[in-house]
Amino acid sequence: MNRSKFLFVFVASIFIGSFVAKQSVVMAQDTPVSKSDRIFEEPDIMAIYPGGAPEMHRFIAASLKYPEDARERNAQGLVVYTFVVEKDGSLSNFNIIHRADPLLNEEALRILQAMPAWRPARHKGEIVRSETYVPMYFKLNQNVAASGSPVQPVRNYSKTNQEIIENNTIYTIVDKMPQYSYGESGLSAFIAHNIRYPREARQEGIQGRILCSFIVASDGSISNIEVVEGTNKALNDEAVRVLGLMPKWIPGENNGVNVHVKCLLPIDFVIDETPIPPL
Repeated sequence: MNRSKFLFVFVASIFIGSFVAKQSVVMAQDTPVSKSDRIFEEPDIMAIYPGGAPEMHRFIAASLKYPEDARERNAQGLVVYTFVVEKDGSLSNFNIIHRADPLLNEEALRILQAMPAWRPARHKGEIVRSETYVPMYFKLNQNVAASGSPVQPVRNYSKTNQEIIENNTIYTIVDKMPQYSYGESGLSAFIAHNIRYPREARQEGIQGRILCSFIVASDGSISNIEVVEGTNKALNDEAVRVLGLMPKWIPGENNGVNVHVKCLLPIDFVIDETPIPPL
């Protein structure tokens, strides 16, 4: 039987709200450090910025220095780096997966490299290395990485609403992140029910992860779906199509007010059977 498996992740910091109580208990214990150098993408307990999402938001806002040359050229866009949170909480192995203007790319990296040590991930009761990512969305008329039109060679959009981008602040880190109305299990069921593995890709045994971004508006509606990272057009298009079918979400909140939030969602396409022979 074919299936398309997906992993529900926005950014590492979105898990803070639901996990912080449990993690405070773990932190109080003597947690052993794993002897393995394996890097986990899905540890039992995610690595988090010290103090959680609100503190990360404040750190980025205080650290950001919009490059003057980029400002003069009206350069804006989304920058996303992956990185490894080491066992001691330091950050390493920075890898850019969504580029904007080179100066904005450099500024995002500078901010990440200046961050204090994170609380490292836990897996099976041990402190481990883990990989995560943080998006920074730059716009000139904001003091933090907030909104603007992302720059990306691969552009697959659905339900594009340029007015939302141009006339509103689009956040990436807020006090309360948006949620699918029926929870993570409901989102899993929705995508599993609606996704259709592209026939040609399945015949050729093509698999992979498609990282998408989209905006959850203050009314919960979904728009501006984009492939951030993806190498196969058929898989890219199917990921965008399915996300375009999503009903309204529970919107994100910042300082008690519903706001527009840009979210990231990776969809993993995995074939569980021998590829179909061509007709």
